[in-house]
Amino acid sequence: MEDERVVASSAGNRLLSPTSHAAAPTNMNLPPPPGHPLATYVVQVPKDQIYRVPPPENDGIVNRYREEAKAKGKKGKGNFCNFFLWFVIVLLLLGVIICGTLTSIYFIFSPKPPSFAVTKLHVKQQKQGSSPTYDVTLKAKNPNEKMGVQCKSDKDGAILDFWIKNLGFGDFPGLKQEAGVSSNVNIKIHGLKSKTVPLNVQKSISDKKTKRQISLKLKLECPLVFNVWILKLWKRDLDVNCDFRVSTLAQGTKILYQKCTTKMS
Repeated sequence: MEDERVVASSAGNRLLSPTSHAAAPTNMNLPPPPGHPLATYVVQVPKDQIYRVPPPENDGIVNRYREEAKAKGKKGKGNFCNFFLWFVIVLLLLGVIICGTLTSIYFIFSPKPPSFAVTKLHVKQQKQGSSPTYDVTLKAKNPNEKMGVQCKSDKDGAILDFWIKNLGFGDFPGLKQEAGVSSNVNIKIHGLKSKTVPLNVQKSISDKKTKRQISLKLKLECPLVFNVWILKLWKRDLDVNCDFRVSTLAQGTKILYQKCTTKMS
């Protein structure tokens, strides 16, 4: 037994006997065997610092909901675009139908402006040299057999000229006629107070013994509306020019010549 306790090796190291190995200190730090942990550790973390990771199936559900939301958004946008496109197409079709209908009605009815003719002229003057008043009577006729016409009243829409000189202005009273109807229009022209009456016009007014013929021009402007039954279909601007000659501007005035032309714009 004594021989087994200590034996010197060739390298000078001591070999411990079983008795000495058992009595060796237990606090020696030896590496743990590979693959086998020595102990289990418990780590405590505050709840507010715990970050939970959802399981994979929850992530799949979220992605599925997200894809469904995107699909619904795209579908909603697609429906709105389709609705807007159909709305535009319907408006265009309605516009084409309405324009085609109005064009067809226009060519079927062939709207014509009313015709005018100067029938009377009466001049009033308070005293020689003062601004006179010219009462002009026109006969208007609606040549349309299936359409009514309406000329709206227009302030200062009537002008009376003597050659290149303006004699005065007047209000157009308006005109409303059914198809094929004739009526009279009375227009009162007020002489210009700021200008003297032209000499030839004054002589024709004041000279009662010798009749002096005078050539005048009447201009009218008014908005013109064509209607079929209760429908107002077209609006135009009407210009009327009447050239006429009278025997005198004194009492007993007679229309010697007259010609009225109408133009729509």
